[in-house]
Amino acid sequence: MVVHKYGGSSVATTEKILDIAKSLKEIYDKKEQIVVVVSAMGKTTNKLISLAHEITSNPDKREMDRLMSTGENQTIALLSIALNSLGVPSVSYTGEQLEIKTKGVHMKNTIESINKDKILKALDENKVVIVAGFQGVNAIGDVTTLGRGGSDTTAVALSCVLKCKCEIYTDVDGIYRIDPRIYSDAKKIQNISYEEMMELAYLGAGVMEPRAIELGYKYGVPIYVGKTLGLKNGTNITKERNNMEDQEITGISVNSNTLMVTIDGIPTYAHNLEPIFQKASELGINIDIISHNDVISENGSIAFTTPRTDENLIKELFDSVKISADTKILINKNVVKVSLVGIGMMTHGSVVAKIFNVLSENNLSFHQISTSEISISLIVDESISNQVASLLAKKFNI
Repeated sequence: MVVHKYGGSSVATTEKILDIAKSLKEIYDKKEQIVVVVSAMGKTTNKLISLAHEITSNPDKREMDRLMSTGENQTIALLSIALNSLGVPSVSYTGEQLEIKTKGVHMKNTIESINKDKILKALDENKVVIVAGFQGVNAIGDVTTLGRGGSDTTAVALSCVLKCKCEIYTDVDGIYRIDPRIYSDAKKIQNISYEEMMELAYLGAGVMEPRAIELGYKYGVPIYVGKTLGLKNGTNITKERNNMEDQEITGISVNSNTLMVTIDGIPTYAHNLEPIFQKASELGINIDIISHNDVISENGSIAFTTPRTDENLIKELFDSVKISADTKILINKNVVKVSLVGIGMMTHGSVVAKIFNVLSENNLSFHQISTSEISISLIVDESISNQVASLLAKKFNI
């Protein structure tokens, strides 16, 4: 048994959908059981969001989930039609039909459970099962979505409950140490550990959704990432990789979906900050790097980063939380997060020194820095982000 996932670019046209169906027929003819998860066709989700924003700048989130889920519903029907036309029995299901139970806030739900009974019954009837990615249903019966990239999460979650491998197919032939569009000499990764891939994904490497990697890690699901209908020479995400300590840095991510918020003129005591971060949690704002100056006076400051896509939520946050008249809220949308990831960092103490050497030699500055056991992130001006990433890629030979 295998779960395949095809992204939006892979199913962008009916011709591409038919090509995938022909490929699936070859696998089906070899008596392999197949479950397929698909995204909406091409830029369909973006178009649906644009339609809503033609009506209002702040559309109701429940209705946005209902609207955005229609993109995947279209794809599953078309792929199932294509397979049946080729003589391959197939059946399509929405997240609601499969009882993919979710929880959380609309547009950012997480999966709680999946009822696999319909899938197993269809597989026993020798059918290919096509599942709408990115969507589910909450406790009160509302259609929900899992956030952008959520089809990856659907695919890996299905692999978890079905106890089988997961193959993610996209328009790239694997995972590179850095985006080749930023650094042309980027090297492809053949094998990468769950931990490193999770960190790269959470920090903004756009090849896979981070929650999908986390699920794979928790349930031991082997994940393969490769090019749709291409040679099987992509990247394997597994428990561990060989020669971990040989490479200081495994990869560099460049995340332009970054916004920096500075709260200036606020004493950074916990009782002043708790209402802000509590409300942020209630609104579902994803807060990342937090930095503050030491409290030596009553005029402190604190800064944090969040996705640019949360900008409206940030405005809602500060509209609803009482802030002193002396406190200034500064929002900087012209920043990017550049992150270096590698288990080898734990045994190579020179990584930080090399980073600052590159910045110093090229007279480059940064706003914030954050470190963990396997990553270092820099918040830099958008205008220099690709330059910083390229120089670091060259320094660490990735």
